[in-house]
Order: sequence, then structure tokens, then C-alpha cells
Amino acid sequence: MPGKLELCFDSNKLGEFILDKEVMTIGRKEDNDICIENLAVSGYHAKLLTIFEDSFLEDLSSTNGTYVNGKLIEKHPLKNGDVVTIGKHELRYLNDNKSDDDDIQKTVLIRKKPGPEAEITEPDLSKPLDMVDLSNAKLQILNGKAAGKELPLSKSSVKLGKSGAELVQINKRPDGHFIVCLDLPPDTLPPKINGEAMGSKAIKLQNHDVIEINRLKIEYYLKS
Repeated sequence: MPGKLELCFDSNKLGEFILDKEVMTIGRKEDNDICIENLAVSGYHAKLLTIFEDSFLEDLSSTNGTYVNGKLIEKHPLKNGDVVTIGKHELRYLNDNKSDDDDIQKTVLIRKKPGPEAEITEPDLSKPLDMVDLSNAKLQILNGKAAGKELPLSKSSVKLGKSGAELVQINKRPDGHFIVCLDLPPDTLPPKINGEAMGSKAIKLQNHDVIEINRLKIEYYLKS
């Protein structure tokens, strides 16, 4: 189950918001999912990304900043009991389903907006590409508490790894999905594909390939 945010002002609870959407925004304007009518709050102040049971908070270049437990943040993976401060309002994050000590639960999928840097390795355009129907491509978690959960690969690019320390990136091309290893932190085991350590080159994913990151196993497949 996803977590929720309790909105408070001067210790008075104003509302409760279930994080049941993949993307939710917080701000002063009425079209935000969580609207806070206060001049200290920017029109679009912050964004929440929720994937499975994990939620991540991102400041949207707000005027007065976004704070978690008193610290100014740009991006932050939310933990049960975190207190988000926006202007003079507080939002307490509650999620009893999360296990902060489980590395598997800390591994996340971060979707990346299209941009010049989204494609790390360019395809050889001198050769014709075999167009592939990727509309049903998915990732499925094979182990841990989230086993069985699926994530459609509908975006041009996603990153896999801990928040702020992503290890691999999957890019969508006309002829398939390609996975590439990013810069690894020191003393980090390299990600694997079907039990084999990944090198520096992009690898085209095949149906039912198994990606291993730390102790997490994720299957890539083209669902019929």
C-alpha cells in the first residue's frame, strides 16, 4: 500500500492525502494535487513520485525551498515519520509498509525526462533498424516484499538504483530497450544481466532477461 501525507498548520491537522498516484504536485495553485493556500508556498512548489510502496520528494525550484526534518532538500526518498516543511505548513509522511533496513525496498526506478543526455550510446544509423513493438514492455520485480509488482517501460528512459546513486539506465530505441551501466560508487558490486557482470557498453535487452542490482532481481519482458 502507498503512504500518505498529513497536512498540518500550527499543530492542527488540515487534511490527509493518500499517495495513490504516480506523480503528485504540491503548491499554492488550485490545480495541484495538494493545494496549500499560503504566500510562502510557490505556485508549483514540490513534486512527489510514487513507485510501488516508495515515494520520493523533489523541490521544483521553489522560492522558499522544501525542507525534510529541518534540512533543505532538492530530492529526497521519504521514510516513515519524515516531516516535510513547506512555508509554514508541515506534511508528515506515514507509511508503515516500508522497511528502512531492507536494501531491496530502497532500490528504486527513477524515470527520466527526454533530453540530450537520455541516450548514452547512440545507435548506428548507417544500418536499417528493425522496428520493435515495445508498447507492452515491462519490468517485474522477482524478489523482496515487492515481488510480482510491474512497471511499464513507457518512458524514453528510466534509471535503476538507490535514490541519488543510480547504477544502470534503460533507454528506449526503435529497435528495442538497451541497458547501460552508469558510474559505480566505490566498493559497489557491478550490476548483472542473467548472472553475468555488465561491462561499459550498452546491452540490448531480450525477453525474460534478469537484471540484478545488489540483491534485487528484476525481469524484463515483452508482455503479449
